[in-house]
Amino acid sequence: MIDAFRTKHLQSLKATLTLGALALLNIAGFCYFLAYLRSNGYLPSPFVYDKSDTFMDLFNTLYWAYDDGRYTEWGSVYPPLTFTLLRGVNFLVGGTHFGDAYWLRDHSPGLLVALFALYLVAPAIVLRTRPWGIFTTEQKVLLYLSIAVSAPMLFALERGNLILLCPILLAFAISKIGFTRSLCIALLVNIKPYFVLLLLYYLARRDFRGFFLCSFLCLLTFLLTALPGNDNFLLFFANLFGFAQNSATFSLREVLALPSTVSAFSYVLENPDGANFASGFLAGNSIQLISNAIEFVKWTAITCALLALWGRAHAMRDSEILAMLVVVIANVGVWVGGYSFVLYATVIPVLIVMRARILYVAALTLIAIPIDLIPLKSDFLPAQDAFLSQANVEIYWTLGLGSVVRPLVNLLLLSAMTREMLTRHRKGHSARARNGNSPIACSTGEIVANA
Repeated sequence: MIDAFRTKHLQSLKATLTLGALALLNIAGFCYFLAYLRSNGYLPSPFVYDKSDTFMDLFNTLYWAYDDGRYTEWGSVYPPLTFTLLRGVNFLVGGTHFGDAYWLRDHSPGLLVALFALYLVAPAIVLRTRPWGIFTTEQKVLLYLSIAVSAPMLFALERGNLILLCPILLAFAISKIGFTRSLCIALLVNIKPYFVLLLLYYLARRDFRGFFLCSFLCLLTFLLTALPGNDNFLLFFANLFGFAQNSATFSLREVLALPSTVSAFSYVLENPDGANFASGFLAGNSIQLISNAIEFVKWTAITCALLALWGRAHAMRDSEILAMLVVVIANVGVWVGGYSFVLYATVIPVLIVMRARILYVAALTLIAIPIDLIPLKSDFLPAQDAFLSQANVEIYWTLGLGSVVRPLVNLLLLSAMTREMLTRHRKGHSARARNGNSPIACSTGEIVANA
């Protein structure tokens, strides 16, 4: 008994020290970003090259929340709930709705405080949900620090993107059952439409009643927030389709800032500027072939993952199905955005008790740490106004290692999860978890012992 206790204690200590090292690494990256900002007046890679655009995902959307042309003139792909939320928060913090988007940013300190509060609070709420009970308090503190200053979280904060709200809803969708899960998924879909893929959870479970309930809640939420004062809200669907199909929506530097999918590579190769650059070391007739091969590999991996969900759902916990769908979402296309990596904070306790946990932990670590500090290519850009320093500065742009590594690691993560599901032979593994109501039965000691 004493030997078992001592072993478990040492294993927990090892896990704590490992998490401490990860936290220190991310904190060091955060300090580097701050030091770079202080010295140069702007944030380095992986932050987007347009330094005047800081927080503008938030304020562009806020501006159009008060303009009836959001679905006609702007061609918005944000569901009506997003605009309703922003108007509500802006009202609560005493914000204004006059002036253009940049004027709103300069005169809305309350909304910026709300954004930073969401950034700080979201990981804490996620860590309070049931699956995180496998970690000690000290480990949760270290995990909070690692998540909060990770590259994806800082990237989402700098963009001012409302995806920072999504980890909270996703954490509850994973940890709750029944109506609460359906409602959380419905809200997620009405913030970021690509979360509609989470409805595949119900189909994998053959829970058609749950599927129709969640679909009804999605539609009801959409209509309740669309009908008041949104005469052109049906254009949202046409805009969404066009956004996913438009190959010229993003600049190459924007796509490569912090990509989550290998589609970023094919996107670059299919762009005339990217193809021209690639022709320097690739045969001209091979560029399109490579681009097609990248997309083929990606869609093959996604198809295999979805088939595994359909065929092996009986051997999977609810949380594993949802986690796998989250990874599918992050791989599906460049329009999802690299900040989708912030969602991975919610699936850590799910992946860490699976068989291939070593590979999963390594993948999540590479995604989180600031490997963008290792430059692969660099260039000077014309001077521009940097919002954070309120100065006109010349930009030294770099393409970091993370822009290449993260998409590859993300596809590997999806493939590894698919393989584990297809090779899982423990019949009844998920019989208890089918109702999604059982705690994860694994101690931190067991995690380290197998890691």
